[in-house]
Amino acid sequence: MNSKRLMGLFLAVGAVVLLGLVFVLTRSNNAQKTHRISFVAPGFTSPFHVAAVDGAKAAAQKLGWEIEVTAPESEGDFSGGVEVVEKALASGAEALIVNQIQIEAMVNSVKAANAKNIPISMYNFITPLSEGQPTAYIGYDQWGGAEKLGIYTCQLLAQKYKTTPEKATGKIYILTGIDSIYSHRRTQGYKAGLALCPAVEIVGEQQADWLRTKGEVVATTVLQSTPDIDLFYANSDEMAIGAVQAGEKLGLKVNVDFFAIAIDGNQPTLDLIKAGKFTATLGVYPSRIGQTAVEVTDRILRGETVPQYILTPSTIVDASNLDAYIEGTTWTEPLAGAPELDNGKPTVEKSTVSTPEATSSN
Repeated sequence: MNSKRLMGLFLAVGAVVLLGLVFVLTRSNNAQKTHRISFVAPGFTSPFHVAAVDGAKAAAQKLGWEIEVTAPESEGDFSGGVEVVEKALASGAEALIVNQIQIEAMVNSVKAANAKNIPISMYNFITPLSEGQPTAYIGYDQWGGAEKLGIYTCQLLAQKYKTTPEKATGKIYILTGIDSIYSHRRTQGYKAGLALCPAVEIVGEQQADWLRTKGEVVATTVLQSTPDIDLFYANSDEMAIGAVQAGEKLGLKVNVDFFAIAIDGNQPTLDLIKAGKFTATLGVYPSRIGQTAVEVTDRILRGETVPQYILTPSTIVDASNLDAYIEGTTWTEPLAGAPELDNGKPTVEKSTVSTPEATSSN
């Protein structure tokens, strides 16, 4: 074998060895690219947050990450929420995904993360904080979704009384959550939607703390004094389910004697819609919100720049499009969005919420 051929053989062998070494090192580096993150919910009484956690866990598992899920004792335990975040920071979490009901509690959590230079994203929340710097806000347009439900209400009542939405009449009762930007936006947006049917009367509204049990208690009292209520609107599915239970116990039938609509798109509500025992919900894809939050965190930890406000979609779900929502075909990819302010005004000029034509089941 001449020297040129021998040299060529040595070079070829060397190249193969080098490529193999690069491959091994690349696999080793990729294997090390795992992270430990913390997902802090405001509580686990709501199926919404349970579903969001499930979505986050699935996304983290897909990435090979460790995810710690925690929450205070209840959604009203604001100081407990801050303590949970502080424990997560002390435990060595590399990034946080957080939702808390009270704005001040969120400010304290964000400032604590900022002090340690740990990325913190807010899920189901797109309102800028007065202090602290979240890495990203991820959520849907609450005002826009609620406004569409208001319009949908006019359509339902128009069908019930065989008239047009603009001439619809009827009585509505509103169940609100714990006083916060969430309850403000979901109530004010809904009332804005009702401008389509000015003859419709809101006979009252009362706080039911996001809970099914309190929704039932409030609705029972209301129906005993005003049995001809046409529709209950609640800031969350759970409170509206409570109203449905109250009506049933008093001998009333949903979608016949009264309608029940709300916000969340939780699985228990979807089951009730399928059974004809709930009218409609604003489906906000809670599991997908959790998944999106982890995917955004992945981009942040890889050093990518992400939009500060990330708008997830929402869809009014009733019997006409229930299957499509469950199958996920109504989902659209999140977009860079605008902040939602607690200012009594729409978040955006034109809503990104898709709305089916109201369909009564009676």
